[in-house]
Amino acid sequence: MPLLRSFWRYISYYFPNVGLRHLHTTLAGLIILQILNSNLLHMTHAGAVKAGMFNTLFLWLHIILGSLTIIATLGMIIFMLTKQSFRQFFPYLFGDNTVLKDDLKQIIKGKLPEPREQGLGNIIQGLGIGALILIEVAALLWLVLWLNNSPYANDAREIHKSLTGLIEAYLIGHGGMAVLHFLIERKRFN
Repeated sequence: MPLLRSFWRYISYYFPNVGLRHLHTTLAGLIILQILNSNLLHMTHAGAVKAGMFNTLFLWLHIILGSLTIIATLGMIIFMLTKQSFRQFFPYLFGDNTVLKDDLKQIIKGKLPEPREQGLGNIIQGLGIGALILIEVAALLWLVLWLNNSPYANDAREIHKSLTGLIEAYLIGHGGMAVLHFLIERKRFN
């Protein structure tokens, strides 16, 4: 348990805003639950829910958790754009790569760069939100088509499933870097 307390102190340090900290951890938790729950969903190749109470239960749980994830994502976007700016997360779209280049030089030298405006951490966060938006739009499209018995519902589901690989890679990369940062700096948070 001391390790978890240290990790929470680490998160509190890098997320001093309590609302953002809880929003970030809630969003991460919802995404992880969605990924785990999706492995319990069983549908036919035609896109119909396989018979059985649990299949229907896990499908509706996925829809409910997905709806909560969309709300949390919207909250994160609102926070990001009101407290910070679009440019902080996508500086390369404006031709501003100075901080990114500096962060990459630090990585090449074997140092982990500190989170900062227009830095690698913010850029990765922007990409993560972008991936979530793609996944959630595909999910909503699938839900609308599925509820309307559209023959294209299964195609939308397959797109949604494929895009989910983006957020799984993001979780591994982003979460892995957070754990690596924590392990390197752990003594500060004991």
